[in-house]
Amino acid sequence: MMVYQSLFCNVYRVNQNTKNEYYIVDNKKQYTEDTLPLTPFNRKKSGIDNIIQYKNKYVGNNSNDSNLIEKLPLSEYGYVIEIDSENLGLTIDYHVTDWYINENQYLEKSLLYNATSIFLLIDNVQEITFHFSGKSYQVTRKQIEEYYPNYKEIAGNEIDKEKFNQYVENKMKDEEFIQKVFREVFA
Repeated sequence: MMVYQSLFCNVYRVNQNTKNEYYIVDNKKQYTEDTLPLTPFNRKKSGIDNIIQYKNKYVGNNSNDSNLIEKLPLSEYGYVIEIDSENLGLTIDYHVTDWYINENQYLEKSLLYNATSIFLLIDNVQEITFHFSGKSYQVTRKQIEEYYPNYKEIAGNEIDKEKFNQYVENKMKDEEFIQKVFREVFA
């Protein structure tokens, strides 16, 4: 991250020189490097401000489900979705090998972020399976709720964007948390 400070605002350059580089302009000077909501993904594409429009009560609205997944990390590799209406599940088949895309824990961070986002935005999804040509990963709503003790604060009647940034996006900076959840939930 690079920080550009001026009299009127601070500009944060995040994921510098990567395909997921983005800027946050802080006109109110309310953030510091420690409190800035960060994500290893392109925030303009995958951030809560862009994906909240896909909030839906039911899995099975194919265009809504597909549009949400298109905005989430890993979509850049291509995918096909399958809906299991009986078990309220969602399967996403990505067109890439899992180990190929794991630089700087990109796979782990993406799976955790995607699962949390899908469970928060599609109310009745109970399980998600992520398929890659090398391996599959499965996660349930209950598992994600256990690892995000503030899940209910985020997912009230409406999604609380500030709490989403605080509890979900900021967890993407915590490599120990990512490794622990990935090892215990996705492995």
